[in-house]
Amino acid sequence: MEIIGVNNITNTNAVNNKSLSIDDFLKIMAAEIKNQNVSGDESGGGSKTDYLTQMAQFSMLEQLNQIYESINQVNMLNQARLVGKEVKIYSEEGDIVGIVEKVKFANNNVYLQIDQKDYPIGLLVEVSNEG
Repeated sequence: MEIIGVNNITNTNAVNNKSLSIDDFLKIMAAEIKNQNVSGDESGGGSKTDYLTQMAQFSMLEQLNQIYESINQVNMLNQARLVGKEVKIYSEEGDIVGIVEKVKFANNNVYLQIDQKDYPIGLLVEVSNEG
């Protein structure tokens, strides 16, 4: 019988994502609620009270997700209003002052284009109406 060392074992079914998305979590929770035994038999997975509590939690999660989506949309609108404004960006090259030409949304990040160069919005330190 061959014994394989732990370092030689690979998981071919490994998931690349290190976190569970809200959609994945809601699907799992919905499946759990759907398959739950609510007949009152405690051995079947929970009581009717547990079922109602989980339904309330599920509803609250959906509402929080909708609020999150709304806040993201408001943030995008506010960030788009930076076009034409004079801003100061702190970068490795030193402070950069210029007019925002574009606001780009890519890969869950926001970039300000100043003088044909993109800067992450996290480097923004000052905004003025001078533009």
